[in-house]
Amino acid sequence: MSTVLDQALGALLHFRLPEWHGLPSCLSTDIERIFGLPFSTDNANLGSYPALRETYTIPKYVAAGLIVYSRAHRVIVIETVKSPPLEVLDLLGQPDTRKPPEFTLSGYLVREYLYCSRGLVLSVAEALDPKIDPRLQIVRCRGIRALNAPEEYGAEYYLALQNSLVFE
Repeated sequence: MSTVLDQALGALLHFRLPEWHGLPSCLSTDIERIFGLPFSTDNANLGSYPALRETYTIPKYVAAGLIVYSRAHRVIVIETVKSPPLEVLDLLGQPDTRKPPEFTLSGYLVREYLYCSRGLVLSVAEALDPKIDPRLQIVRCRGIRALNAPEEYGAEYYLALQNSLVFE
């Protein structure tokens, strides 16, 4: 198991995204066995549900670290600390779908690019003003289990910003 997980994590953390084919089934203890204790641990929301978020600082990788979201010790999503370069979009081809944003970034429209069979979600920001540079950038990179169809990317993973409740 750890060899499959090691290889998958290596592909994601070195931004070899064409080699990433989904998050293997694993527990948070499997990640800890590979990288040691997390740098920080806190509670977070992932999609519509709470999750435990653990951050690992791993400077030897291009991605500089990993953020692990789990529920009942089962890893649901992993996210790179740094985002991959824009060039990976050319290597990956067209996403299976583009979802509405989960978050905002000042001056940009952010959309979720979902690559189902790869188990990959890239948050891509496009500048609203043509004078803003860069015009396009990847601002988040997440690995999930491989999916068969976009409909499987549901509340376990994703909550569109427009559906979020905000209390002021």
